[in-house]
Amino acid sequence: MTHAYPIPHVFNHAIVNMGHDTRYTDQNVDWIPLRRDSEGWRFRNEKDGEHEVFIPHRDVYARLSSGAATIRYKYNAPESQKLRAIFGEKTFDDIVGKKRALALFREKLIERFNAERRKLGKKPRWSKETFEAKLRSWRKEILAEMLGLEEEDETRADQMVEVQAFPTPSVKTFRRDYKRYHESGEEVLGIVHRHHGPGFHFRGADPESLAFAHKEALAYMTPRKPTMAKVYAEYVAKLADENANRARKLVKITRSKFESIISKFDAFDKWDGRHGRASALKHFGFGKKGINAVNVGERIEIDFWNVDLMSLFVETGMWAMLPPAYREAIKGQRIWFVAAIDVATRYIVAFRASLNPNAVSAVAAIRMIMSDKRHISDFVGAETPWIGVVQPRDIFSDNGKEFANGRVESVMRSAGITFNRPQAGNPKARPFIESLFHSIGPLIASFFEGRTFGSIAEKGDYNPEHHISLQVDEVIRVFTFAICDIYHNKPHSGLGGATPHNAWLRAVQEHGIEFPSQDPEQMLHIFGERYKRRIGQYGIPFMGVPYGNEELHRQRTKYGQMEFEIKIDPENLEHIAVHGDKGWFIVENMVGLDRSVSLDEWIVARRDIRRQNAAEAEAGMEAMYRAINRLRQTGVSAALRANLTPRHMDASHYAILENELFGSWEAVRSASMPMLTQAFESPEDPLRDGSVSESRLIPEHHAERERDARKKKKQKADVEETPAETPPPAETTENYYEEY
Repeated sequence: MTHAYPIPHVFNHAIVNMGHDTRYTDQNVDWIPLRRDSEGWRFRNEKDGEHEVFIPHRDVYARLSSGAATIRYKYNAPESQKLRAIFGEKTFDDIVGKKRALALFREKLIERFNAERRKLGKKPRWSKETFEAKLRSWRKEILAEMLGLEEEDETRADQMVEVQAFPTPSVKTFRRDYKRYHESGEEVLGIVHRHHGPGFHFRGADPESLAFAHKEALAYMTPRKPTMAKVYAEYVAKLADENANRARKLVKITRSKFESIISKFDAFDKWDGRHGRASALKHFGFGKKGINAVNVGERIEIDFWNVDLMSLFVETGMWAMLPPAYREAIKGQRIWFVAAIDVATRYIVAFRASLNPNAVSAVAAIRMIMSDKRHISDFVGAETPWIGVVQPRDIFSDNGKEFANGRVESVMRSAGITFNRPQAGNPKARPFIESLFHSIGPLIASFFEGRTFGSIAEKGDYNPEHHISLQVDEVIRVFTFAICDIYHNKPHSGLGGATPHNAWLRAVQEHGIEFPSQDPEQMLHIFGERYKRRIGQYGIPFMGVPYGNEELHRQRTKYGQMEFEIKIDPENLEHIAVHGDKGWFIVENMVGLDRSVSLDEWIVARRDIRRQNAAEAEAGMEAMYRAINRLRQTGVSAALRANLTPRHMDASHYAILENELFGSWEAVRSASMPMLTQAFESPEDPLRDGSVSESRLIPEHHAERERDARKKKKQKADVEETPAETPPPAETTENYYEEY
């Protein structure tokens, strides 16, 4: 039976939402968004304050998608400026020890106070005694939660549980932290312990002066969310301009009196003006009767789903399409899926598989929400491109350990995403993701009715019992195809009969989106895996790639060959981050790898070389580049980049592979390195146009490495030239990490 689905609209571009506190960077120039119309955005140069340009919406989206431009929301917001003034470029991840634990503990108290406020629909008016009792009861709940007393204990009876707890703060201390927390834009960095000065003295003023001050105080209730100090400074400046043209001068009121005016504004109006209507309805409990989301990314729901493969194929009617040997092989096999859905459009913004629910897969799904996925839809052969990419505002999940852990929370904080975990045992708090998992299977069955499972049949003489991982990868590929071409184009009852694909297009055109920053350095700090490495003679090596620059050379000169903490982005081997005596700094590789080379591709290329010829495996970058080009020409690189596999590796797995494949080997630039084949379009990089000079350490680095290589070559007289390439082995390399 053939279903006639509506023809999907053609996607051209989305309108990128920006505010006056947003920083848009293009070709190393920082711009402030001024205003937008139906055609594009007008920007002002952040440095000189005079130079303005106009950029069409299609160009803004194209440059952000390609990586030629970057965007940072709330970068110029007063809250962000205040935190940078206090902490510099330090993030909460850099806070360690007691200060970090205390701030996280106090944040849990603030969250419970906010829950009480939403429950009452107004700010609680408790006495000091009642407030103290509330704080004590909340502390007991937090301790029970940290110890896991409210959950079924699945750990061994002799396994010790350690928590970091603190005494109950006083009401005064809590109110101080609560104020600082919200003045910092609800960033936990804002409640890292500091001291405040004394209070303010109140004075009176005449009615006309108060009226002028009241009018200027309304600027506090604007989306740019200025601090009271900023609004007061603007009031003083405008008062001076007003008095310059008046015979009877207005009286300047004090800052404390000005802030008291703001404090008397309606609480809902203040929240609505600063955070938006949807956030106000949520905060004050007016939206309890239903979950309302209008803008893309306003509410993202994410969850894991456990699937028995045999039951899946049987229930979806696909069992008859499988060869008999495959039916026997998949019995007893289970797989987990993690999916994220945008509530406003019912569009699936992330879908990944996992061998078990874990933090690594959860973080991978979060990154998928913030990444362009059109290369995945191309790889699976879908006609409808997977265009869903957005900077989430709020993500909702359950209370499982795969979400409630330090790794996921760290990524959320670094990316500026609010993470919500509704109470356990209430799936109705996440209705959209729950219903999604019950609808994908029947869609696949109806679409593939009467068809053969061609991709499996084409495997020929493969023994299915020995290639179960390939079967699982096929299931993931089919599900991904179904999401792009079936689910996104099927009329949805929650959208009034519209399709998720068309609803997404309409929403991004009418309301715009917050586009996630594609700045490689920022993505490195958000999603980077942490390791410890010692500075060696050739810089810091990772997976055989040496990294070095002037700053790293200074660290080695000052501290010697000590261990440093580094961050690695598995999606981009072009550079790493190193934590030195002045914080994190970026270090680029010294062998010419660009941002198109991922860690998976690098590992597979190394393994292919070792399987073909041990002597060539010890050669320089020339052999590695040839291996990478082979992977890209045969489509293996495309499969790795799509990452349609349930096997996701963490730092411990990479450490095993590093010891097995690389050992003490380090890459060295060859004199005749081939050009890398571009299997997909790489983002533009304005820093590679010749305007940025290379570090003086790089030529010295390669000259020294070449001298060492010549010495080793003389010691091996029997090896005079690189052996000829041999055909790749019959065994596939797509699942090179299956054993891990």
